[in-house]
Amino acid sequence: MWLTIIKAIGANLFVAMAALGFGTWFAPLFPHSLSRLARIACTAIGGFGLLGLTLFVVGQISFHRWTVWLVLLVGAVSAIFERKQFRGLLVTISKVPAIVVGCVLLLTAIAGLAPPIGDWNTDGISYHYVGPKVWLRDGIIRPIPDNAPASYPSLVEVVFAALRATGGEQAPILSASWTLGLLLAIAAAVGLRAGLDERSCWWVAALLATMGALYEGSHSGFIDAVYAAFLLGAIHLGLNATEKKHFVGFGFFCGLAMATKYPALVTVPSIVLCCSWRGKETRPWTAMSTAAIALAAAFVTAGPIYLRNWLLLGTPIYPPPPAAAAYLHVKYFTTEGLTSFYQYAVWRGNGLGRGPLAFLLLPYNLTYHTANFHGAGGIGIAPLAFGWIGLAAAWRDRFVRMLALIGLVLVSIWFATMQESRYLISFYGIIAVFAILGWEAARRALGKRGKFLCGLAVAISLAYGFTLMVKSRIPDLRAACSPSYAHYRQETEIPYWNSFNYINGSPEVTRVLFLDRSIPAYYSDKDYVKPFGQWWEQLYVDAATPRDILPKIEGLHPSHVLDVISAESGFQIPAHSPQYRLVFERPGQRIYQVIYR
Repeated sequence: MWLTIIKAIGANLFVAMAALGFGTWFAPLFPHSLSRLARIACTAIGGFGLLGLTLFVVGQISFHRWTVWLVLLVGAVSAIFERKQFRGLLVTISKVPAIVVGCVLLLTAIAGLAPPIGDWNTDGISYHYVGPKVWLRDGIIRPIPDNAPASYPSLVEVVFAALRATGGEQAPILSASWTLGLLLAIAAAVGLRAGLDERSCWWVAALLATMGALYEGSHSGFIDAVYAAFLLGAIHLGLNATEKKHFVGFGFFCGLAMATKYPALVTVPSIVLCCSWRGKETRPWTAMSTAAIALAAAFVTAGPIYLRNWLLLGTPIYPPPPAAAAYLHVKYFTTEGLTSFYQYAVWRGNGLGRGPLAFLLLPYNLTYHTANFHGAGGIGIAPLAFGWIGLAAAWRDRFVRMLALIGLVLVSIWFATMQESRYLISFYGIIAVFAILGWEAARRALGKRGKFLCGLAVAISLAYGFTLMVKSRIPDLRAACSPSYAHYRQETEIPYWNSFNYINGSPEVTRVLFLDRSIPAYYSDKDYVKPFGQWWEQLYVDAATPRDILPKIEGLHPSHVLDVISAESGFQIPAHSPQYRLVFERPGQRIYQVIYR
C-alpha cells in the first residue's frame, strides 16, 4: 500500500515539474504587466497544456513508457535550468482562507489515493481513464472504436496517461489535488489584477475551492477544472496583452482550451473578440489583426487533435454536430446511434429552460438549484449576495468592465448550448472575484453589524460547500486509509468484479470479447474487443446485436468471451455450444473460452 502511494506521489511531483519546465518555453510571450503570481500560474498552466500536446503528437508515432519518460525528462531538465523564473514569489498569507484552501487540497489528495470504482455512468471509468490505459497498452494513441468520448479533445487525458505510466493507476486520480490548485492560483491572480490585495486573493481561492458545483468537475477524472484554468489564463493574458507576441500567448491558451473540450470552439472566438476590441480608442484594423493572430495561434495549437480525428474518423469534431453529420462519413456510428447520442445530449443540457425569464433567474437558480444543472452542491450564497456590489464598486476599472463582459458572454453561450454546471467553472472563477470585491466594499461601507452579516454570508458559503465536499468524499477517504474497505467497495460497486478478477489473473486469457455494451472495459488489464460502445458506437455495420457478432468471432481472435445479464440484454451464447467452453460462472456473468478449429 505504502509503495503504491509513494509511487503515485512521486509521479505527480515529476509530471508537475515537467509541466513547469515546458511552461518556461513560452513565458517570454507573457505581458510584462502580469503579477508574479499570474506569471508563475500561467507558466504552470501553459506548461501542463504544452506537455499534453507534446505527448499527443509523439504518441501518434510511439506511446510506450520509455517515450513518456523521455518527454517528461525534457521538461524536468528545462525546469532545472530555468529555475530562476520561479524565485521571488512572495504572497502575503491570509490564515483563514489559506487553511480552507489547504484543507480542500488535502482532502482531494487523500481521497485521490483510493482505487477507482464505478460503472459506465462514471465518466472517469467510462472514458477519461480508459484512453490512457489502452494507449499505453497498445503503444500508440489511436481512436478507440467502441469509445467515442476517448476521441474528444484529449489533452488532459494524455497527461493522465503520463501519470499512469510513471506512477500507476492511482496517479491520475491524485493529480486533481494540484490541477485544482492551478485553477485557484489563476483565479487569485485575476482577483489581484481586478484590484484586490494579496490577502483578499486568498478569499477568492477559498470561495472558489468550496463551490460544490466546481469541485464535482475537478476530481475523479473530470477535466473541467483544468479546462477552466486554460480559459481564465487566456482571459487574463488577453486583457493584459499590448503587443503582437502577447496575443500569440493569448491564442496559445485559447488553443489549449480547444484541445481540452469542444465547448471552447464556441467560447474562444467570443473571448478573442472581447480581448481584441478595446473600445472606441481601438482601431478596427488593429482589432482585426490582433484577433487574427490570436485565432491563428489557437488553431495551430489545437490543430493536431482535430487533424487526427479528421484523418482517422472522417470528421474533426467526433461525433460531428447534427447539421454536419448528413454530409460526413462518420466511422463507428450508425444514423440511429448518432440520433440517440444527440437526444441524450439535448436532454442532458436542458437545465431549467432557455427563455428570457429562465436567463434572468440564473443568479437565483445557480445559487439554490444547481442540481438541476447536474452540479451538486451549488456555488454558495456569497456570489449572489456580493457579486453585483463588487461590479458596481469597481466599475471604473476597465479590466473589471471587460471581465464582466466576458463573464456575461460565457454565461450566455452556456445558457444557449449545454446547461451543465461544470461547464461554467470559468465563470465561477470570475464571479468569485466580484463576490470578494463586493464583500470588501460592503465591509468598508457598513458598520459593525453590517460587517458581521457580510462575514457570516461568506462563512456560510465556505462551511456549506466544504461540508458537502467532505460528505461526498467520505467513501473515498475510507478506501484510501483502509485496504479492506477499498476491497469491499470494489466487490460491491464494480460491475462483474469477479469476472474481471478472473480475466486479469488468468494467463490463458489474452484477448477478451465483451458482448454487452454496459461492461466497463476500463477494468480489463488484458486486450479486449467491444463491438458495441456505451454511446451506441457500432464496429460493424452489419452486426446490430450481440448475436450478430458471434458468427464473426474467428475474425476478432478473442481467447475468451465475457457474457453477462444486464439492463441491456441477457446471456447471448447458446447453451452447450461446441465452440465455447464455460470456464467461469457467477450470478449474471459467464466467461467462455473460445475453441478454434
